Amino acid sequence: MAQPARAARPAGAARPVRRFGAVHWLGLATLFRREFRAYLKDWPETVVAPTFSILLYVAVFAVASGEAMGDSSAAAWAGPGGLLPFLAPGLVVYVVILRAAEATVYSITFLKVERLVGDILMPPLAAWEVAAGYALAGTASGLVTGLPCLIALLLAAGTGVADPALLALVLLLGAFLLAAAGTLVGLWAEKWDQAAAFFGFLLIPVTFLSGVFAPVALLPEPLAVVVALNPVYYAIDAARIAFGGAGAEPVGRSLAVLAASGAALWACAALLISRGWRLKP
Repeated sequence: MAQPARAARPAGAARPVRRFGAVHWLGLATLFRREFRAYLKDWPETVVAPTFSILLYVAVFAVASGEAMGDSSAAAWAGPGGLLPFLAPGLVVYVVILRAAEATVYSITFLKVERLVGDILMPPLAAWEVAAGYALAGTASGLVTGLPCLIALLLAAGTGVADPALLALVLLLGAFLLAAAGTLVGLWAEKWDQAAAFFGFLLIPVTFLSGVFAPVALLPEPLAVVVALNPVYYAIDAARIAFGGAGAEPVGRSLAVLAASGAALWACAALLISRGWRLKP
């Protein structure tokens, strides 16, 4: 027997409230837990390996500075005012945002390459909840990777963090920003080569030119202006202030740029997911 047609909803009428409520907390938590557990499943590669890589960076810089400065290298390398305390904030931010972006980019790209996009489209979650779930899981992934790196660099530098609360907030906002950006890249990428190109040709070069290894003020004027438009620059600058160093930008401005940029990218990802952009045939 044919089913009677549903009556059309009058124009302008309010949409019915979902039976899950305004926010499907259980579904959001389930998506977050699935993505975060998938990241931690390969913890030697995703958590331990980045710290090892950063320590190699530090070792290379230590050797290079020792050859350049001779006997005075030890005093100029570690301790207050040394080179390592200057490098540490940028390296920590680099690890956190890189892993936050990788977690979302590769997770969504995997679903598309393996034709499992139903995991994104079928769950009873609103588009903004799907975007939030991936972004929050990527954020947590970046932070859990950055913690051992932070501890290792603090031990190597022989210093502490002047403002732990500010550093935590900067890393949280920076990780969310790149996790949301990674969600967008994952939606855009149709194959692994495109996902890898984002890191090799955009994220890593842009991060290295945002004050990780040298103050942006030392860059040529045109390049310094371009770098100042990059939100990663503000994350590194604010992290350096949290470590007790000198920053080039007011902390309030840096936090506002990070928060606004992250919210804008998350909203854009939610909009594209709601339209099925590059998800539906």
